[in-house]
Parts: sequence; C-alpha cells; structure tokens
Amino acid sequence: MKIIIFILILAGAWYHFYYIATLPSSNSSETVDTGPFQYSTPLKKFEFKDVTLTEKATFALTAKILSAERYYFDRHSKLSTMNIVAGWYNLSNNLILNNISFSQSNRSYEWQSHSEAVNDQEILRTTSNIHLIPATDDIKQQLKRIKIGQIVYLKGILVDVDNPSGWQWKTSVSQTDTGKNSSEILYLTEFEVVE
Repeated sequence: MKIIIFILILAGAWYHFYYIATLPSSNSSETVDTGPFQYSTPLKKFEFKDVTLTEKATFALTAKILSAERYYFDRHSKLSTMNIVAGWYNLSNNLILNNISFSQSNRSYEWQSHSEAVNDQEILRTTSNIHLIPATDDIKQQLKRIKIGQIVYLKGILVDVDNPSGWQWKTSVSQTDTGKNSSEILYLTEFEVVE
C-alpha cells in the first residue's frame, strides 16, 4: 500500500511540475507565414536576478510550439525554467508536422522526420530552440499555461548571461548555426497566445 501511495505522490508531483498539455492533432494545413524579426542592438548590459544580461538583438516571432520542457534543477533554471521548440512556415503546418516528432533533453532538441515535404536543412532553418527568461511574474505565470501546438507571439531581447560565479551562457543570433550556443536565450518582455 505504501508503494502505491508513493507512486501516486510521484505521479502527482511530475504532473504538477513537468506536464505540458498538447492540443489535439488536426489535419489543418494552415501555416505561420512569417519568420523571426531580429535586429542588432548596442551592447547594453543590465542586471537581472543576480546575473548580468548583455543585449545582442531585439527579437520577435510568431510561431507554433512544437515541443516544450520545464527545468528546475540545472544552473540556468533560476532564470529560465522553460525551453520551447518553435516552428514557422512549413514547420507550423500540421499536415507536415504529423510526420515529424520532436524531443528535448538537456536544453537541446532533436527530431525524427518521416516527411517527404521537408528535409533536415529546412527543419533546422525554420525551427528554433528558445530558452525563455520571463521579464515579469505575469509572463512567468502565462508560460505555465502554454500548450504544445499553440501558436504564440514572443517578443524580447536575445541576451548573453554572465554569472558572478564565472559561468557564461551565450545566445545564438543566427538561424543556421548548430552545436554549442546555437539556441536563442530570450529575455521575454511580451507573450501572447495567438491561437
């Protein structure tokens, strides 16, 4: 009996802290027909939650959430408790996405594609792994309610992070890079569910 109660407690904790709902799949071919808007900014620095953020570029994006994951225990989680994989153009089309699966681990993402409509290079160019740093408590609460499959509007500043203890976290400012520092770190100032 104790084991069953323990398992139920673990399941409840996982659901409360990690579960992110997914919208029902559909055969809609509607797509998000704009990509990211990004503009370089002067290298301003500002303090946020005991770290220094260096502005690299303003950033705005309307995209479909293809995957999302919460983080609580890595060294970045004081700033960013959520990563999303966002997609636009063909990578927001459900008819295509029904043949592609995304997974996340250690703040990176992978995909498996059985679609003949897109290749890996197009997937790389029209998806983004975004580490979200909510600028306000209100935005932080909004992020707790997101669902995979929603179309959302994100606006903020791509930033590098410098911690007084010495570690650094570098943002990407390119849509085609891969490997270390190829994800966007977004200081999120505006968030809206579009659909």
